[in-house]
Amino acid sequence: MKLALLGLIALSCMAQPAVPVAREPHHHVIYEDARVRIFDVQIESRESMPPHRHDTDYVWVADSSVHFSRASVAPVEQNREIIVELLQPQTGPRNVCVEVIAGEYLHCHDPGSEWLGANLQMQFETDQTRFGILQIAPNAKLAVPPADVPPLLIALDAGGAEAFSRANGASAGSGSRRPLKAADVLRYPADQVTEIQNTGKTVARFLIVEFGGLGE
Repeated sequence: MKLALLGLIALSCMAQPAVPVAREPHHHVIYEDARVRIFDVQIESRESMPPHRHDTDYVWVADSSVHFSRASVAPVEQNREIIVELLQPQTGPRNVCVEVIAGEYLHCHDPGSEWLGANLQMQFETDQTRFGILQIAPNAKLAVPPADVPPLLIALDAGGAEAFSRANGASAGSGSRRPLKAADVLRYPADQVTEIQNTGKTVARFLIVEFGGLGE
């Protein structure tokens, strides 16, 4: 009798319909614009996550690896995963220097010349969006390259990184300073000069999201 009851409960859970990810309480929106919606997954070890779905293509980072999926029911997600929903249609998804799509050819190429000197490995791209992992060593500094559509930087392991931003042409001592932590999202207007300095003792890692095509 007990086994039959447990079986019915299990079947009931399996039959539970997937809810839109925006209604799943463990997914916290940390950034949104016309192109992307970014979630930080927060789930405790004894909690369970109900079935949920992404209604657009999405990229997620787990255990330092980048993954891509078309709109679908989500896989089992881990605590502190970063998920980037791509709100505009994506065409031509392809690997760059890492096998994100299993069995597909690697179209490995360096980042754009604007990232010269940065420890940035491009991993995956579509015709509209590019993704890479940026690493900033302890005591190192990086100037975020300007762009008509500025890139997004999402802190995966912030270490002791800080972001400094000032208006283009303003003196180096002006502007604002922002200590960074995991899941912080950086995006500044194109007329801002932004630098990231890692004053910590461990490497700071960021997911870089670059945009092509039409502006917002």
